[in-house]
Amino acid sequence: MRFSRIKVHLMIAAIFAVAVTFVFAGCSQVKVSSTSANPAESAGKHEQSNTKPVENPEEIRIAAKKAGVNELGLVPILVYHLIGDKEGRWIRTPENFRRDLQELYERNYVLVPLNDYLSGNMNLPLGKSPAIITFDDSTAGQFRLLEKDGQTTVDPNCAVGILRDFSAKHPGFGHAATFFINAQPFAQSQFWQKKLQMLNEWGFEIGNHTYNHKNLKGMTPVQVADEIIKLQEHIQLAVPGYQPRSFAIVQDGLPVSYDAMMKGNIREKEYKHDGVLRWAWSAALSPFDKGYDPGRIQRIQVFQDNGRSSLVNWLDRITAKRYVSDGRTATLTIPDSSQDKLKENTGKELMIYKKDETKLNPDKEQQASEAKGVHVTFCYASSKARMDTIFALADKKKLNTVQLDVKDESGRIGYLSQVKMAREIGSGRKMMPIRELLADFKKRGIYSIARIVIFRDPFLTQKKPYLKVRNQDGSSVLKGEWVSPYSREVWDYNVDLAIEAYELGFDEVQFDYIRFPEGARTAVYSGKDGKQRVDVIADLLQYARNKIGWDKMFSTTIFGFVAHAKDDLGIGQRPERMAPYVDYISPMIYPSHYSRGNYGFSNPNAHPYEVVDGSIKDLNRLIESTGCRIRPWLQAFSMGQPRYGPNEVQAQIKATNLNDINTWLLWHPGVNYALASALKVR
Repeated sequence: MRFSRIKVHLMIAAIFAVAVTFVFAGCSQVKVSSTSANPAESAGKHEQSNTKPVENPEEIRIAAKKAGVNELGLVPILVYHLIGDKEGRWIRTPENFRRDLQELYERNYVLVPLNDYLSGNMNLPLGKSPAIITFDDSTAGQFRLLEKDGQTTVDPNCAVGILRDFSAKHPGFGHAATFFINAQPFAQSQFWQKKLQMLNEWGFEIGNHTYNHKNLKGMTPVQVADEIIKLQEHIQLAVPGYQPRSFAIVQDGLPVSYDAMMKGNIREKEYKHDGVLRWAWSAALSPFDKGYDPGRIQRIQVFQDNGRSSLVNWLDRITAKRYVSDGRTATLTIPDSSQDKLKENTGKELMIYKKDETKLNPDKEQQASEAKGVHVTFCYASSKARMDTIFALADKKKLNTVQLDVKDESGRIGYLSQVKMAREIGSGRKMMPIRELLADFKKRGIYSIARIVIFRDPFLTQKKPYLKVRNQDGSSVLKGEWVSPYSREVWDYNVDLAIEAYELGFDEVQFDYIRFPEGARTAVYSGKDGKQRVDVIADLLQYARNKIGWDKMFSTTIFGFVAHAKDDLGIGQRPERMAPYVDYISPMIYPSHYSRGNYGFSNPNAHPYEVVDGSIKDLNRLIESTGCRIRPWLQAFSMGQPRYGPNEVQAQIKATNLNDINTWLLWHPGVNYALASALKVR
């Protein structure tokens, strides 16, 4: 789908919408023999920490605090399918697989067996984090044998060869992996039994993925049992007595009885799995988390996601919430802030230490996922009488969230900010009693989002003209209202405002106008360093996230139609590049802003349900692997025909809900939300 009149729509949106490794070449051949020369041969054994063992409980707590231990953190369980020559949606090249292992190694992860995770007995050194590798479908590139001069060797560019070689070069990292196989594992039919024997001998795990690679959707327990038992018996032809302890669902096809995947019997044969792995986009919970369900374990597919590794995206996202080991198998050590997540009867001695750092409050996460709100300007919020109309909607359960201007399109701040740059240029205005207002929000149970306009800042360009974006002839771009997205001075100013907003009591910060000015592809930008527009915007979000931490809710707005475009439309916004660093991305999917022919309609404005539904689906395809969620901006104003009322807004909410999204924001340039009283809000 192509968008016409892009420039016109970008200008309209500016008025009516809030715009928001290493490659190890040549792994040596690994000879097949009954005795391995690999120094890290046992996939379940890891190099012990150099830290002196501690036995005293207080010493354990001190060591845990220093290492940032959290054994209730998230665990990345990775899934691969094909290891091949050309990178694709289901293919990982040997070079990129090596990069993945290097990425894990450099981030202090250790490979652990899936079965150790399922049993809760992960043997890790102090300060290390577990990562689990799984392979589905038992394809040729996962395990290939080569025959030459009478010798049989492991292909150094297959997954098994790469894992063993990397482990040999990085003592303590391990080479644990689970191979979920089918009836013809790894091709090379003459070697299938030998390969399973070798996997078992070398400490790899074999999992059940059905005999015929069968999608179990709608199948009866007897049919499920037949598929599972047939493969179990097949495995035992190669490895007598071997019984897979885990099962990976094929294409997430669910049978009539979910429990049939965990255990069952047929023909006087039984099976029992300790875990069932699903197909999803999420890191897995700690096995000690009260929300942990061994029958519904989440995984992360690793692939090149729009030019960037999905593994890197996820490791960035869970940095502050990852599982970190205390180096002991008999104890379970957690920060005091995680106690509410602990399940009963862990079978381990519980050690709790006081952690200085804050963490993301689960209640706050829940609020964010159910946030339904409106945008309010600081001028509007300066009047108690006007704010009472917003509070009345909250009292009627029509909304529970307010997105409030901190710094708006004028570059002014609605209160007397103490940020150094704000004080220097005098951008603060004594309009809102900000602390009292936020206290009132909290008292009323209203979720608060601070809106910070980033690169449209005419006040800053007046005070610091050298930051202004200019045309080649030296004239100002777009009335001189835009500052350079390359400027670190601008970055720090806005990030400092974000940090101040959290300190004031805002629940979330949302960056708006985080883009280059439209129609200014050849403009002159101060501080330009040669980076592409898309990289600049993504780098700013990464920079901001690193400064504010992952323990706070952080979001950004984008133009809704960038999800359809093949490039960045000249403004630097690509959702898939921005999403890894924010909790929510808010597309402005106002039907009035779509062009004739979009989604097949001559007047998209007259089809609010279809436009919102299509836009969300398009965006989700781009960001589904990043862990970021969607919270759309919906149109609560009229522009063209038909005029918008409760029915049109309700249609947009319906489309949002039917895409399994229970959070949205309404935009009206005049802060007039009278129609919200008629909305049906779930």
